[in-house]
Amino acid sequence: MSIFRSLVLLAGLAAGSALAVPPPRPKLVIAISIDQFSADLFAEHRAGFTGGLKRLQQGVVFPSGYQSHAATETCPGHSTILSGMHPSGTGMVGNTVWDPVTATMVYCLHDPDVAVAYSTDTRGPSRLKAPTLGAWMKDANPASRVFAVAGKDRAALPMGGARADGAFWWNEKAGGFTTWLPAGSTADDRLKVVAAFNARLATAWTKAPPRWVAHDKSCAALSGRRSYGGYAIDHVPASNAGWTPAANGKFGDDPAFENWIRASPEFDRITLELASDIIRTQKLGQGAAPDLIAIGLSATDYVGHRFGSQGPEMCDQLAWVDARLGAFFAVVDALKIPYVVVLTADHGSIDAAERAAEHGAPAAVRIDTAKIIQQVVAGVQSDLKLDYVPLAGDSSQLTIVDFGEPDTALRGRVQAATLARLKALPDVAAVFTRAELLAGKPPHGKSPETWTLAERFAASADADRSGDIAIAWRQFSTPFGIDPARNPVYIAGHGSPWDYDRRVPMLFWWPGATGFEQPLPVETVDIAPTLAGVLGIKAPPVDGRCLDLDAGPGDSCAINR
Repeated sequence: MSIFRSLVLLAGLAAGSALAVPPPRPKLVIAISIDQFSADLFAEHRAGFTGGLKRLQQGVVFPSGYQSHAATETCPGHSTILSGMHPSGTGMVGNTVWDPVTATMVYCLHDPDVAVAYSTDTRGPSRLKAPTLGAWMKDANPASRVFAVAGKDRAALPMGGARADGAFWWNEKAGGFTTWLPAGSTADDRLKVVAAFNARLATAWTKAPPRWVAHDKSCAALSGRRSYGGYAIDHVPASNAGWTPAANGKFGDDPAFENWIRASPEFDRITLELASDIIRTQKLGQGAAPDLIAIGLSATDYVGHRFGSQGPEMCDQLAWVDARLGAFFAVVDALKIPYVVVLTADHGSIDAAERAAEHGAPAAVRIDTAKIIQQVVAGVQSDLKLDYVPLAGDSSQLTIVDFGEPDTALRGRVQAATLARLKALPDVAAVFTRAELLAGKPPHGKSPETWTLAERFAASADADRSGDIAIAWRQFSTPFGIDPARNPVYIAGHGSPWDYDRRVPMLFWWPGATGFEQPLPVETVDIAPTLAGVLGIKAPPVDGRCLDLDAGPGDSCAINR
């Protein structure tokens, strides 16, 4: 038996492993990501869950999963979940990446050759360098169908992959859930799967605009007025601030609606209801081959950014997620098909520095990293007496800009001057050059909580898309200032190489599961090969490993040993 036989079994297994129910060969795989659902949030709220999240805790629980890499952002994190590869293998090394063709920073899913239905966006899955579980399933059985639905495109596309039969995400201006358009396709054809749902939703919201009604009354105890860098928030467990229904009742015409819907439980409600609709209308799990649906619940991330993780808003948001997952599973139960669920997150988070400092974390500070980087770049330009700005990027990575023919010697001087200035800053924990990170490799077989900073950054490095210099800001910091001109204002975030941003729960469940809990660390890159083992298909070589979900003498990873 593997190391994962050393288990902390849940109550009820005392009768012996002979009663253990192994994972079935599922007809449907449901992969769920709750954006910004950190391991800390799971630990804090898990005892109070009564719905879908309670059900999942009766299965196989890994409370200490890791998004092992340093770039703990949405695009990189979602790319690991169903590919089995670190961002260094998926090419999704940040929400924005360096594009050597245009010599600019571009969106992680940017594709100038691909349109988005009823939108001016240009994005698709072409930048994803690794195949996903859905592609493995189709290779094993071409009849398998794969769908993805999420609040964000950078959740749906990286989990669904390039060969998904449909990948849909929310876009207010497009009139609901939209998708990308491969060459030769039309918007009407590609949106057939979601058109009826979009129409029903628009009609329903015209009659009764959505509201955030408090679900868990106990969350009110966290209410109160707080100030974050001079920006005040009146925290309440249900917030309709910033939006009132437009007079014409058309949500797509109300500029305040987008800000409100994304940071409310309604965002996840419509995502789960569309997922239910797709499962029913496409008869997923009812064909000869197993099917897959990936679901990205994005509201928790927006709530965390706008209100932080320790207020009444997050408390009530998670209560709603729990309740609505319970309703979603009831829909799937009614189909009476064998299915397997995995639930995890794309990254964790830290609460706003001001509140964290009040709650016993004196090292928590807010750093205006954008301002610091501007000063560093200006200083380098002055040091070298350059008549142009020599660096592009953001507060996590910088790329040396060449105008005309590259000057290797000048590039070296720009890099050396930048490194010197960054290393002298007390708020910078470490800096790495791209060459250093590409020379290293993400470690295999090493427990992720012991990875060095260099190893974490190496797992986020790509030769074409990473900046020339990667920056790690000091631990426990909120790495941005308060911008009152931003709409909406963000007070908290993520994106660091520290464990509070890396640690996420990983929960596996199936009907009749014999549960156990394993507190030892695992990785999100383990999810895809683990599901491949449950499906009985051979996984290609990946960064992750198969985790045995069988609590008895069997081995759900037998095919991938």
